[in-house]
Amino acid sequence: MAERKVSELSFNRYWVDLEAHSVRSETVACEDLEDLLGGIGRGFKLLEGLRTDDPHSPSAALVMNLGALSGTSMMTGLRTFFHAYSPLKRSSSGLPSAIWSAGSGKFGTKLRFLGVDEVIFTGRCAGPSTLHITQSQAGGEAEFSFKDAAALVGQTTNAKIQALYGEYPDAHFAVVGPAGENYETVLYATIALSSENQLKSGDAKARYCGRGGMGGVMGSKNLLAIVADTPDQKLQPPAATLKRINSVVGTGDGSRRFREAKTGGMGGTWANAEALSPSHAVPEYNFMPTGTDISVPLHRKNVEQLEDFTIKAEACFRCGIRCHKNLYETKSGTFRAKLDYEPLVLLSSNIGVFDVDAICELVELTDQLGLDAISCGVTLSYAMEYNRRHADSGASIAGGLAYGDAAAARHAIESIGEGKLPQLGQGALRLSEEVGEPAYAMHSKGMEFPAYLPQTNPGYPWALAGGHMSMRTYLVLLNEREVGIDYWVDTITSPERGLSIMRDDLVGICKFSGLSNDDVSEAVTKATGVNVSGEDLRDAVLRAFLRGYRLERLQGFTNDDYQLPADVLEKSDAIDLPYFNTPEFFAELQEKVLAKFDALLEANLPKLP
Repeated sequence: MAERKVSELSFNRYWVDLEAHSVRSETVACEDLEDLLGGIGRGFKLLEGLRTDDPHSPSAALVMNLGALSGTSMMTGLRTFFHAYSPLKRSSSGLPSAIWSAGSGKFGTKLRFLGVDEVIFTGRCAGPSTLHITQSQAGGEAEFSFKDAAALVGQTTNAKIQALYGEYPDAHFAVVGPAGENYETVLYATIALSSENQLKSGDAKARYCGRGGMGGVMGSKNLLAIVADTPDQKLQPPAATLKRINSVVGTGDGSRRFREAKTGGMGGTWANAEALSPSHAVPEYNFMPTGTDISVPLHRKNVEQLEDFTIKAEACFRCGIRCHKNLYETKSGTFRAKLDYEPLVLLSSNIGVFDVDAICELVELTDQLGLDAISCGVTLSYAMEYNRRHADSGASIAGGLAYGDAAAARHAIESIGEGKLPQLGQGALRLSEEVGEPAYAMHSKGMEFPAYLPQTNPGYPWALAGGHMSMRTYLVLLNEREVGIDYWVDTITSPERGLSIMRDDLVGICKFSGLSNDDVSEAVTKATGVNVSGEDLRDAVLRAFLRGYRLERLQGFTNDDYQLPADVLEKSDAIDLPYFNTPEFFAELQEKVLAKFDALLEANLPKLP
């Protein structure tokens, strides 16, 4: 293939007015590398011109798009992105922040077959609606139509998907659960994307665009489901073109941590618990480890020894990593839950629950209701910690919700998803403001922390879209034991270190692929015909971050918004890792990181008009 220029390529963009049920399409010539790559590179560019002070307003935009490798023959090239101003993440001034969330499954592949690269939704449907996207013939223009979705109201994510599958057997789906329907009282609702395994088995095995409340933005538009309906087509580029790179994804060192032991792997994200436990760095009781072995029974090898459960490694469409660790009842074969490290820990040890059967219930319940398990679990743990600290005074949250009470946690989760417990549906930031005790609310900028201790990760405040999805600093102390201020400034601000995790959200592949920049750039080059180097990708990552950071500043974020909870800056004798993240250290780090980002912003992005 002759080398092409970025300006020779274009993408299909659709503007959908949900109130008028009107669709306007345009073919947009790529202006720069971000336009070519898609994903968050193009998403942040769009959101610069779509600012809002109310994410749930009909005029607020919800952007859905693909990356350059989404829906291609690239293994793990399955990502669909949703971008908006978050109802959850906000500045101290009260303004929402631009954010994205991404999910796999096969929905993005169907969008690629339909030729739908990007959709911008505005307005609000008059009633609960489904958007059906199809085409009269393969390769033809995408056709948009709206259907009454009253029958879907109140159904779980899996029930919605299975009902739609019965009507559209060639399609894949993006849906909100009850939490998204109750967007006014739930700020961390998700969007569920259907998977092949889910449609074939009937089990609740969707993939989730989980962080930042994108499900609430979609639900606020009375859009309960999007159907991407077309027969499968031949994936491009031809599979032989990417054979070497796909082999690296499926068998290389980068994905080893997420593969099964029998394929040379380490067993998936669940294995993080075993890596962190010797240092007593697994979150327990609202991110305050006990310094004991209380969480060890939750290690995968110990759960596997229980006769009641069988763990199966299952995969997304055409993926050799098989990262899904699905728990089944041994006797009946009934699917119970997909156990990734974050929901497992945040709905178990971090709320004092250690019974595997109960944990499966809680994890699957958040999935079925369309709740972000990270935000939900951390908000629950904040409420439990508040109640523990006020046990003698009689003050309580959510009826006295307590550590270890799995039944009460289940009831609280059900109530949150159904919109009946807005006190907890608002997330840890707003709840802590309501009761006046922010020191142990485990979030930065309103985004609850994933299951890695903030005591050991001063990079959290600069994550744009969740601490383990957009800032690769969460395991640095465990692996490198570095505590110097200059080291941490460089780690947080470098597009080759802390920011590097955003690369895959530019191009549309899964973070578990573990590829080098050179391998990803080769894949993009072969898929698009444009010569893209590893250095080009690195620079695009930096620009994408800086656009997101600039939007934070434009939405009222001050230096004081880049904070950690005060309690995590105090020494914990229970954590067997170097104590370096002191109040003094963090204050100096904050000043230096913000100065570095401000200088990078000045040097790398043109000023907005």
